[in-house]
Amino acid sequence: MKNLLKIVSTVLAIFFNVFCINICQASVEEADFLSNVAKQYMLAQFDNNRTDKKYLVKASKIDPNRDYGGKCSGFLTAELVGGEIKKSNVVRIKCTRKNNPYTVNVPVTVNVARATTIASANIPKGTTITADLLEDSFVNESTNTSAVITDKSMILGSKARRDIRAGEQIKVSDFCVIAKGDIVTIVASTNNLEIKTQGQALEEGKVNDLIQVKNVKTKKVIQAVVTGPNTVKVIF
Repeated sequence: MKNLLKIVSTVLAIFFNVFCINICQASVEEADFLSNVAKQYMLAQFDNNRTDKKYLVKASKIDPNRDYGGKCSGFLTAELVGGEIKKSNVVRIKCTRKNNPYTVNVPVTVNVARATTIASANIPKGTTITADLLEDSFVNESTNTSAVITDKSMILGSKARRDIRAGEQIKVSDFCVIAKGDIVTIVASTNNLEIKTQGQALEEGKVNDLIQVKNVKTKKVIQAVVTGPNTVKVIF
């Protein structure tokens, strides 16, 4: 009799273990499914075809021990609690299936990454910038600044004003686009007419800096805006 009870007890234990494993696995899959629903819902709120920024969305894990009664396909709705997208959000998912209605709130974080240019290798001070020293990347908006470079062509041919580490964001202030003594092209535009002549920079400058330039022919000193490597523009 004792042996029979031991056998029955063992069989029941195996049955409940298998049952629990199946239920637990199903609950984990359903929890992951609902977290992914919240993530995809939030991603759908953004234009993900933009090249100047991308959105990094992370949905928190929800209770895997809860019995959600299946994935509720065809009966799920999702909404953003509060209606305004912030860094920390809550997506409310509802299952409207009659035999197993439920509501679950999924915390979702959103970070915005903006396009920028970073150094692909260490750049020592005084190095002339070439395309192979730069690469496109995305960085968190909170660490980005308005002074970063997004168009690599702006600084090709310029010189680093300081040591720049590999992976570091490139800023306008990091480069001397024109050095003192450089021969530059002076561009003057008026009434759809563009005139170019040579000049000599009397001071260094970066893009958008106003510097003094001496016209090589007339010897006249003028002020011009730096527009790129060895190029300045006279503003009338």
